[in-house]
Amino acid sequence: MPEQYIFIDESGGPQFFAKKNRPLWLEEGFSPIMLIGMIKTENKKILRDQVLAFQNSVLNDPLLNTIYSVAQPGWFLHAKSDHSDIILKTIEFLREIDSFECHVVIGRKIPELFIHKHNSNANEFYFDLLSKLLELDDLTPENNYHLYLSQRQSNTDQRFSDAFKKALVAKSKKVGGFRYACSVVRSKDSPEMSVIDYLLWTLQRYILKGEKRYFEAVKHHFSSMLDIYDQDEIGNGKLYNRSNPFD
Repeated sequence: MPEQYIFIDESGGPQFFAKKNRPLWLEEGFSPIMLIGMIKTENKKILRDQVLAFQNSVLNDPLLNTIYSVAQPGWFLHAKSDHSDIILKTIEFLREIDSFECHVVIGRKIPELFIHKHNSNANEFYFDLLSKLLELDDLTPENNYHLYLSQRQSNTDQRFSDAFKKALVAKSKKVGGFRYACSVVRSKDSPEMSVIDYLLWTLQRYILKGEKRYFEAVKHHFSSMLDIYDQDEIGNGKLYNRSNPFD
């Protein structure tokens, strides 16, 4: 049975409220979107080796390995914390490889919708995005799937891991069942996660800051993208693909 490997990561969080139901959207720094994306590959080893080889090239380059963040023990590629020189090199690297495809859901964080559709429940909001993400790819009984969810850095890790598994069960029932194994992994231990991390970073930067150049360099990797709450006439959101590129 053919093997498929899927790595899922996110940018931004699903929370709308802080403690004591304090609305976060009224505070400075609140992100108006949450992105959830996945990359899929048929050959995990090739992709892993490509990322590790690039990462090692950075570590062996005196022009780059003296950057403070890179010089720290255990450094790995992570767009949010990487130096601008590393970001540029990584985008150049990602532009050239073709061992994966990418799917993304854009979740607009609309308070009224969150309260009425998701019952002010961050887990429901997260489940909605994950379910729509799994709909973007054709998961079939003919393949054996290995799914990896990036570990969250918060005490809500278990809640959202449960939402991920719930979305998988729902998808499996919808297509008549498929074989899969699901794991939560740390990005530092899974080089493949750096790929989806960087792709989401380019998209978020384009949407929130209007800086298009990074996204333009890697947009050929985005097989599909669903703006889930940008409603069409029948309420399905707006779908983008290679013949209808996101802009």
